[in-house]
Parts: sequence; C-alpha cells; structure tokens
Amino acid sequence: MKLLCLTDLHGARSALHRILDRERDADAILLGGDITNFGTPDEAERVVLHCSQAAPAVMAVAGNCDSPEIDQRLVDLDVSLFGRGRVLCGVGFFGVSAMPPWHGDTYELTEEAIAAALDAGVAMLEGAAPQVMLSHPPPRDTMVDRTVRHTHVGSIAVRRAIDRTQPALVVCGHIHEARGVDQVGDTVIVNCGCGLKGLYAVVELSQTVRVELRQVLA
Repeated sequence: MKLLCLTDLHGARSALHRILDRERDADAILLGGDITNFGTPDEAERVVLHCSQAAPAVMAVAGNCDSPEIDQRLVDLDVSLFGRGRVLCGVGFFGVSAMPPWHGDTYELTEEAIAAALDAGVAMLEGAAPQVMLSHPPPRDTMVDRTVRHTHVGSIAVRRAIDRTQPALVVCGHIHEARGVDQVGDTVIVNCGCGLKGLYAVVELSQTVRVELRQVLA
C-alpha cells in the first residue's frame, strides 16, 4: 500500500496542487492536521475533495490551527480518523486531532482526551494488522517532537499509545522543524514537515515500512 502523507498545509492550496500533480499513484492520502490556517470548514472540505480526486481513499484529522467545526466537517465527509478506526485493504487506521494544552487559543485537547480518542479508534479496528496511527501531535521524547530549542513538546498520550499498541506506522506533524523519521520499538514514526513549504512523505507499507521524505518546489 502506498500512502501519501501530508501535514501542516495551513491552507496552501498551491502547494497541495503541486504535490498532487507529482504523486498520482497513492492508494490513500493521509491529512495529518493544520489543513487550514484558522480557516473554515468549507476551506478544509475543498482540500479533502481535491485529494479525493487524486487517490481512492482520503483519511484525515484536524490540527491545532483547525477547529472542532472542521473536525465535524471531516466526520460529515466520512474521512475522519479522530477517535475512529477504519480498515482499508486489511490495514487498520486510527487517529487523533488537535494538540496537548498550550496557550489555550488554538484547538487543544487534554492528554486524557487524546488517550481516549486513540483507544476508541483502536477498539474499532477489531485486531486488523498492520495498524497506522494518524496524529497531529508527534509522540513525546522522540526525534520528531523537538523544537528549535531542542525541547520535547509532543504528546505524552500519543507516546504511551505507541508503547502500548505498537502500530507499524505513526504519521504526525505539528512541529515543523522536527521533520524526519524515528523509531520506537517496532513502530516507524514520520513527521512529514510543513506542507505549506511543499514538504511531505510517501510511505510504502507492506511487510516492512519504507518512508521517503519528499519536497516539491514552487
């Protein structure tokens, strides 16, 4: 299965168009949050619909620069993985939106709410394997949650869910400068980077997980 993984577009439709023009053979597109930059549900819907023309399946969560209303629109469009599980070609997908508490002026969830959403999604997968977690916040204490000041600001609940369930793959974003690939146990973790800048990841998921970090230029 080929996955086109995008996070942190922040409403950059031109960057999305360039990426989709280049990547035309994905089995599914994963949108890992910050689809808009404090935009509207209609803006998020336009991104989802554009992606749906480029791949057979689209799955998404919202980011801290989105909103609960955007999360609801993702549910209405039947692409949401927030607190949900979906099985596609035998692979189980689940996810979580928003970010842990910060300044209180963005879309934020308590660590307890993040944990509950991930547990709810896993429960819907009925043991499907392999499993893929789509999370806007990266897991705490990894290479992909470090800020420019080298502080770890990822989600504790996401990290604990990885330790507990060991999904084959975690796709995340949020910390733009922490783009990269890490591994915790048997779980490969990719922070796709800032889609606004044309950054994204392509994952080949089979018996193994192969990640390529890619970029399209303006």
